[in-house]
Amino acid sequence: MKIAIYSGELSGDRIGAALALALRTLCPQVELRGVGSRHMREAGVELLADSASWGAISITESLAHVPSLLWKIAPLVRKELTSNRPDVVVLIDFGAFNIRLARYCKSIGLKVCYYFPPGAWKRSGTVSPELAQLCDLILTPFPWSLQRYLDAGARAEWVGHPVLDIARPALEKQDFYDQLGLNPDQPVVGLLPGSRAHELKHLMPALVQAARKIAAKEPSAQFVVGVAPTLSPEQMYAYLTSCQDLRARMNEIWHELSDRADRKVLRPLSKTAEALTVRKRPLLATQYGVLAAPDSMKEKWEKQLRPAESAPSLPPTVLAKNLTAEVMAYSHSLLVCSGTATLEAAVFGTPMIIAYRGSRVMEMEYRMRGLHRKIRYIGLPNIVLNRMAVPELIQEAASPENLAQHTLCLLQDLQTRAKMRADLQEVRTVLGEPGASMRAAQRVLSMVEAA
Repeated sequence: MKIAIYSGELSGDRIGAALALALRTLCPQVELRGVGSRHMREAGVELLADSASWGAISITESLAHVPSLLWKIAPLVRKELTSNRPDVVVLIDFGAFNIRLARYCKSIGLKVCYYFPPGAWKRSGTVSPELAQLCDLILTPFPWSLQRYLDAGARAEWVGHPVLDIARPALEKQDFYDQLGLNPDQPVVGLLPGSRAHELKHLMPALVQAARKIAAKEPSAQFVVGVAPTLSPEQMYAYLTSCQDLRARMNEIWHELSDRADRKVLRPLSKTAEALTVRKRPLLATQYGVLAAPDSMKEKWEKQLRPAESAPSLPPTVLAKNLTAEVMAYSHSLLVCSGTATLEAAVFGTPMIIAYRGSRVMEMEYRMRGLHRKIRYIGLPNIVLNRMAVPELIQEAASPENLAQHTLCLLQDLQTRAKMRADLQEVRTVLGEPGASMRAAQRVLSMVEAA
């Protein structure tokens, strides 16, 4: 049995990986090939191309990927589908590429299942009749979109959202705090700037400035940056600071969960700190390197590594790669870039502020297409609940001052925190029961059996 899975960018890769694992559980001998990235590869999918860098959120940004997708990847995929015909082709989101692929699949007589069809999250609008004709089955993660696909003439089912299965930390809470040198008795603010290059470029500076303002009002606050798997220490360094001394010490504040199968290997910050201090105490990492606060070692490190006065220091900050689920689950509050991450954070029930900043060109496109009038909410938790349960700060509204003010409210106002946690619990309920990936795998296998 052969099944092809085609996804794009990080969120699709994780959804495809969860589906692949479910397919292998139900049918161990299945042969899986397609397009995805690290997660799908680890789940046993043989990849024709790596989609890690394909993430784009606007037409202007998408144009940069068009030549490679149309003239390099598309011919490769078409050749693969013709020479090694799968029993079913599963498409995951990424409509700019996958709709074209669906047309080709139908032209050569292949069965097509669209899992996570484009725009499934939208609360209103019509479905193209072409999509219904191209797909033998549409599996949607959102209950409110099901009727739209049925009305368009598609064979469609609601299977629930796999985020309920995917959002699982690999480390226990105490291990996370211990290994990153965090104090569990002090507030932890998670910063999730996104995985796309433009998100880092436009949002990360605002998050860093917001962190400084939060620390000024809440001196005990600790900050953890959830670094996307596609980003390197050098890239994060460029977005965080202009301090030249930091480059040499990046390994002291950078912590990465291993890609090994057990995914339990993390270089403990406390070990790093003990090697650098006389008192052998677990310490908190910052821009200066590892600081021994609040004793005399702190002054020594600050004097040795202090940047220019024009570059104000970061508050206590740790960079954590491949630990996004842990950052979401174990932070007291989050500043998170709009996208799938907001839904994962909602599943963990962690209070958050949703932020988004793009280029001026992207903002012009957003307004010229009238999306600011057509789309009531950009944050998935708000879309799921169809109300503003989580603050959304977009473009100029996502200023460091506003980000800090909203975060301080979540940290200090217990009533606000409790209300948001109750709303986020409701998000879980709307998304359905866990097991979406297994249900989707069952439907895909049933398409093979019906042949």
